[in-house]
Amino acid sequence: MKRAIIDSKKCKSCKVCEVESKCTMHAPFREIPDQKMWIDFYKCSGCMKCKTICPNNAVNEIIQPCNGKGKLGW
Repeated sequence: MKRAIIDSKKCKSCKVCEVESKCTMHAPFREIPDQKMWIDFYKCSGCMKCKTICPNNAVNEIIQPCNGKGKLGW
């Protein structure tokens, strides 16, 4: 299963995050306004559109295999 992950070293904490505003799954979030963005793995569909949207190239993909019992090992 593929999911997006934000590299905190590359994230510039943009006031208006393009990834947050354009994600149809509402997976990117931050707990306080000046905090760096995070991806909620349970909401992320793995489409990776955010990877092309982020102007700072802060979004990468992570692949997590199934644990063999029909569940993801997130």
